[in-house]
Amino acid sequence: MSQMEPLSPVQEPVGQQATILETVRQMASSPFSQEVERRAQEFIAFRKEPKEKIFGELCFCLLTANTSAEMGVRTQETIGIEGFLNLDQASLRNALKNAKYRFYNLRSRFIVESRWIIDELPALVNSSEPFGSREYLVENIKGIGYKEASHFLRNVGVFNFAILDKHILKMLLSERPGLNIKVASRKNYLATEQLILEMADEMGLEPGILDLYMWKIATGKLIK
Repeated sequence: MSQMEPLSPVQEPVGQQATILETVRQMASSPFSQEVERRAQEFIAFRKEPKEKIFGELCFCLLTANTSAEMGVRTQETIGIEGFLNLDQASLRNALKNAKYRFYNLRSRFIVESRWIIDELPALVNSSEPFGSREYLVENIKGIGYKEASHFLRNVGVFNFAILDKHILKMLLSERPGLNIKVASRKNYLATEQLILEMADEMGLEPGILDLYMWKIATGKLIK
């Protein structure tokens, strides 16, 4: 999925004491909500793309681990679908290095070693058991943890999960000082994710949609 154009500006939270949910409610009643809906429909439509393009999105999410979404987008656009599909590991390594991507050794190996899953991706992203799909990705694809698997599934229109990146975690901590937020293990990730699931339920939003609002609050921009 190529980088999407910037979203239109949204009014900032009223006062520094506004909670996350108060700010999201304000945004959800603004024109920004139409942009979120458009983005959500683009994600859902992408689920029907050829398996090769879906694999390209999995590679994007793998590339964003421990780096920025902006770097992931730039690298994805530089390498292209054909590169993810066909370059041998040495060539992909060099392409990533030339793109100034930091983890070119490890991620080139992960991408090449994950190509076996291409044929399975359409069934995984369209499964009626999305939590099972996420577990399968985490267990079987090197370099894909719960955050990356949740990010990938959200980007193909599966909105059941929280994407617990550093921006979202920082927001939670700023609102709930002293909260024990950990994501290194499966148990800890799922426990922290539950906080977002509860917030999404209170808002009447799917977690992956709430993430779009929270990302905008945290960073002032939205890529994917």
